[in-house]
Formats: sequence, C-alpha cells, structure tokens
Amino acid sequence: MTEYELADIIATYSSNTGSFFATYLTVLSGYLITAFVAGERLTIRQAIILNTGYIVATFVMIVAVYGAGSTQVHYTHKLLALAADSPQINREWVMSVTAIVMIGGVLASLYFMWSIRNTKKK
Repeated sequence: MTEYELADIIATYSSNTGSFFATYLTVLSGYLITAFVAGERLTIRQAIILNTGYIVATFVMIVAVYGAGSTQVHYTHKLLALAADSPQINREWVMSVTAIVMIGGVLASLYFMWSIRNTKKK
C-alpha cells in the first residue's frame, strides 16, 4: 500500500473507533438514566432482561472499539515502516487501557443499578 492508502485506512479505523465509543457512551448513559429513574420499580424479570441486553450491547461495543483500534494500530506500524516521520501516536497499550476502562464503566454501572434496587426504604 502507498502512504496515502495507509493514512486513509488509519483515518477510517480511527473514525470507526470513535463512533463505536460514542455508541458505548450512549448505551451506558441510557442504562444509568433508566437505573436511576426506574431501577427500584423494575421486577426481577425486567431487571434481568434490561441487564442482559445492556451487557450484550456493551460487550459488542467494547469488542468493536478494541478491534477497530487494534487494526488502526496495525496499519499505523505499516505506515511508520514506510515513513518514519509520520505523526502517528496510537500504540497497542492505548487499546488495552481503553477496553479496561470501558469494562470498568460497565461494572460500575451494574453496581449502580444494584445499589438502586437494594436501597433500604425508610
């Protein structure tokens, strides 16, 4: 591939990574709002359905972010091999840290729902 083609594919995967992360934040925000507004009124079945859908959706987004970001890093290395002065900063560890932070967000939001549902009534 030429430098231009590599730069173009890197930009495409970077854009995809950002879109997947934005979708993750949208799903996370919707879940937190739902937990806060209606969490304590949900039946157990409703909570299981909501939590299962949430976990599946966020898992798909985490895999998508990691996959697109890792592919971007792969092509970044190819571009750097052709043009060492190319201003590329994305590295492998960035995608691992991003995935860990996203998983932490899922776990924290599930704890938030649990705490809303298990609040002692006064």
